[in-house]
Amino acid sequence: MNFEESLKVRLQRLGWFTPTANLVFLASAGFTILVSDFSFKERIVFGLISIALLYLVNYVFLIFILTKRVFPSEEVRGRMMKRYRKGDDRMQNYLFPPAFEDEHYEIFARTLTYNPIGGDFYNFLRDSRGNYWIGIGDSVGHGYLAGLFSMMIFQHMSILVHTRSEPYDVIEEINEKLARRIERYPSVNSSLYATFLLIKADAEGSVEHSGLHPSFVHYKNETRTTELVETDGKFISTTMNASLKNVQGRGRFGMKSGDIVFCFTDGLYEQKGNGNLYFGENLFRFINEVPKNSLKKIADDLFEEILVHTGGRIQDDMTILMIRKK
Repeated sequence: MNFEESLKVRLQRLGWFTPTANLVFLASAGFTILVSDFSFKERIVFGLISIALLYLVNYVFLIFILTKRVFPSEEVRGRMMKRYRKGDDRMQNYLFPPAFEDEHYEIFARTLTYNPIGGDFYNFLRDSRGNYWIGIGDSVGHGYLAGLFSMMIFQHMSILVHTRSEPYDVIEEINEKLARRIERYPSVNSSLYATFLLIKADAEGSVEHSGLHPSFVHYKNETRTTELVETDGKFISTTMNASLKNVQGRGRFGMKSGDIVFCFTDGLYEQKGNGNLYFGENLFRFINEVPKNSLKKIADDLFEEILVHTGGRIQDDMTILMIRKK
């Protein structure tokens, strides 16, 4: 967009505000001159000062428009949405699986990270037995270290789901491998950890899950109702599970045709807007109200609503993952 087009767009956003404000100011100045006891010379001076002041205000306002200070939130939000719709980030483009659909399930996930490389991650694949494995996680922190930790979990999940039969066993094995790695390489930061939800579903809709992660939502197509499903299990960590040694985190439920499972990281509902208010309950309102026809459109609409709430800025990585039973 060239300079003239950019200026035109910005002025169009103002609509009738600027000319109306100028007209009101001139009318007020003219009325003041008419009803005042000023001499002829004083009226001329007052009129010239009013015109000069109006010119100065318009000039400063124009400078603010050109430097994008009048609409900063719209500019930032526009850039964020452009970044999102182009495919977001390097990790999603290069590593995470694309949308998946077959005769049993449709799976769609999107992420928007605080940094180009973030701690949020997701993965989904089928094992040799025909089961569907879906994982979503959030490593502590931002940047390359969180990204590397996420990719370690991503890699282990991709391998272990072919040799283990339950999500709980996969998470236990990942933690054992992490402990051995830290023992072998003391330079690895032992305080790193991740929340991680691992789901296994068969072709008929029987679902198992394990892992400590934010609760997820089960939309039931038959009754048009939603249910909040609590997670249970362990972190991906060598230090955070001391009090969870005896926890056998295993959950089960069933999905029918048209049902959707909504999984997300905490960044979705912890985004802050004006007044330091979290997006929070708006997430569950959105899930209840949004049309369920297109999973991609659900993700687009949700991210756009969050960016409107935050004024175009995000404070944490945010990811949504959806599973629809055919």
